[in-house]
Amino acid sequence: MALINLDLLDQGTTVIDSSNWDSTDTLQLSLVSSGTLVVDGVDVNLTSIVGGGLLSNTTIQAINGANVVIDSGLAGVQAGSSFTYSIGANSSVEVQASALNLGLLNGVTVDFANSGGTGLFTYDSGLINLNLSAPPSVINVGAGDRVEVVGSNYVGQIGSVVTFYSDPLHLFPVGSYSIPDGVTYNYDGGTDTLTFTSCFLRGTYIRTPEGEVPVEDLRVGDLVVTYNGEGVSEIKWVGRRMLDPKALDKPRDTMPIRIKAGAIAQNAPERDLLVSPDHCMFFEDSLIPAKFLVNGTTITQETMLTPFEYFHIELDRHNIILAEGALTETYLDLGGRVAFLEPGVLRFGALTATRSWNDWCYPPVYAGAVLEKVRHSLTQRAAELGYVVEEAKAS
Repeated sequence: MALINLDLLDQGTTVIDSSNWDSTDTLQLSLVSSGTLVVDGVDVNLTSIVGGGLLSNTTIQAINGANVVIDSGLAGVQAGSSFTYSIGANSSVEVQASALNLGLLNGVTVDFANSGGTGLFTYDSGLINLNLSAPPSVINVGAGDRVEVVGSNYVGQIGSVVTFYSDPLHLFPVGSYSIPDGVTYNYDGGTDTLTFTSCFLRGTYIRTPEGEVPVEDLRVGDLVVTYNGEGVSEIKWVGRRMLDPKALDKPRDTMPIRIKAGAIAQNAPERDLLVSPDHCMFFEDSLIPAKFLVNGTTITQETMLTPFEYFHIELDRHNIILAEGALTETYLDLGGRVAFLEPGVLRFGALTATRSWNDWCYPPVYAGAVLEKVRHSLTQRAAELGYVVEEAKAS
């Protein structure tokens, strides 16, 4: 085990990977005015950050299954320096708190743009509230991306800021984060983890025993047709959220995905179905976010300037229902209902989870053979419908 001293390249990128790193080593990082550290597929423990009196703009990027633990104070890093933590697929960044590392969280950016819904950012507060003047900004999230605040048990939201608390009365905050407008999430107090999720667009028809009903007209106690054997199930909760595209920093993360009529199979969907990018569709006994199905022909992402509204419904358990005749998921309550406004109901106090990750009705899929098989099937279907099919990648 050795302490490795690494000087970043000014205006450049420095890479740590299996060719030059032993996971038993620890790292001391010397900053420059602007530089990027890429940790590629290895575990790195960063124990010291030295700034040399510079005003620094630094990016720490974890990719290809890398895990970066930042357990360090700041030496000579000028106030006003900025940090970005960029988290790739199956990768994580963890910041451990101390009285000396407030600058490692104050006003920083946590970017999940390349995570594919498999990224994790962890903050171990030591149950100390650092009273940050500018909470970290979480951007480019996808369904499945997670933020963990160790020692938290509850969350609350004011505007776009989500605060983690250790107590149900919200008297003892242990961390806050700014999230994109319109993003929805679940929170599990058992694992201290907030996980981003998704919902239906207003106007979506949901199948009920009485026929097709717009999602916005459904109420608690109504019955919907389900796929998992019961035949019908009662709605326990309805959530909704209004979004203005002109107020969104990253519209592509939120704009609806359009699944055209017949894109999946005959009458599936029966008419165009619009869902949020992270809403899961049901294929091959798996749940796949709609954004991974975009093919540029039968499945596309909308561009709009007028406000739109998303809805979600919860049943007794996570289940598969029919939206416009296509199979898709319902809401799984891991504690994130605070992200929605429930029609006609004013809530006070914290919302706690009633489900855990063991309650998924089918496994979520973000990559691999199942996803490629489904994408190939959708491409063949598009050709059958007369579309000129070119090689396309998911959004």
